[in-house]
Amino acid sequence: FGSSGDGGSHFSFDRFSGTSELANDLNDISCSFQMPVFPTSSPYITSVGGTVWKGTLFPDPSHPVAWSRTGGGFAWQFPRPPHQDKMVSDYLQSTSGLPPASSYNTTARGYPDVSAVSEEGTSQSSPTVAGIFSLLTDLRLQRGLKPLGFLGPRLYMVAEKFPGEAFQDVTEGTTAYHCDNGFPSAKGWDPVTGLGRPVWEGLKRHFASDDTVVS
Repeated sequence: FGSSGDGGSHFSFDRFSGTSELANDLNDISCSFQMPVFPTSSPYITSVGGTVWKGTLFPDPSHPVAWSRTGGGFAWQFPRPPHQDKMVSDYLQSTSGLPPASSYNTTARGYPDVSAVSEEGTSQSSPTVAGIFSLLTDLRLQRGLKPLGFLGPRLYMVAEKFPGEAFQDVTEGTTAYHCDNGFPSAKGWDPVTGLGRPVWEGLKRHFASDDTVVS
C-alpha cells in the first residue's frame, strides 16, 4: 500500500515555499503538468487517496468527499495495466473538465486505487486501508483460504461486477490544489479517490471469501 500524495496532481506534498523567482517558476511549472508521485504511481502498489466527511460544523460520515489535497493522476513511465483499462478509459472518455491532455500520460497507470479518511494526510489513509486488508487476510486464514496477494486485478473486478458493494463511490472533489486545473471526481473510478472508500460488509463478502470470484 502507498500514500497517493498530499499535493493534488501537481505536487508531492505542497507548493514550493517562498517568494523567490525560483519558487514561483517551480510552482508555475508544476501547475502546468500533472506530476505523478512515486512509488504510488507504480502498478504494483495499491495506491490510497484521501477523503473527508462533508460539512464543516457537523460533518456527515455518510457523505464522503475528496480531501482537498489528495494526490492522484497518471504515471509517466508505467503503462496502464489490463485490470484498470475499462474503468480508466471510461473516465477519460466520459468526464468533462479534464486538464490538458499534454499535461499527463493518457495511456498510463492511473492512481489512486482506493481512498480513506485523511484528515492528517494520505499517510493516515494508506495505513488505514492496509489495516483493513490485514483483517480480511486474517478472516481468510481462519477459513483456510490463501492470503490475497496482489490486489490490483481483484479490486477492479469487484468494483466493475458489484458496484457500490465493496467501495462507496466518492463523486465530489478535484486534484487542482492551488492550481487552475486538475482531475475532477466522477462516477466510477477517478484519479481523485480511485474506486472510493471501503465498505466493510462488501469487503468481507468479496475479499474474505472467494465465492464471488470467477477463476
